Amino acid sequence: MKNGNVDDFIYSLYDDSACVRYKGYVYRFSRLRHNPMRGTYTVSVEKYHYTKEPFADFLGMVYSYESDDPEDCLNHLTEDMLWDGKSFFDLEKALTWFDWEEA
Repeated sequence: MKNGNVDDFIYSLYDDSACVRYKGYVYRFSRLRHNPMRGTYTVSVEKYHYTKEPFADFLGMVYSYESDDPEDCLNHLTEDMLWDGKSFFDLEKALTWFDWEEA
């Protein structure tokens, strides 16, 4: 992963969302969200066109997973097929971690 360590990226999702650039698009990984009423955790990935105004040009949700275990959510996020028929770890060398709001 460019601009950071892949393990740090995944660990950061416990507290905050994070963005990567890949093939001219921005993918926003949500922070790990807890729903206390349901007792579940959710993580998702949204796709955007890269624009000067962050998150203005939403293209769609590309991934979402829910589980009663936070570790299970992040394991699925890294191992399930996300886009281009590849997992996060398959793609990680081509991903650039960046802070869109500061770019």
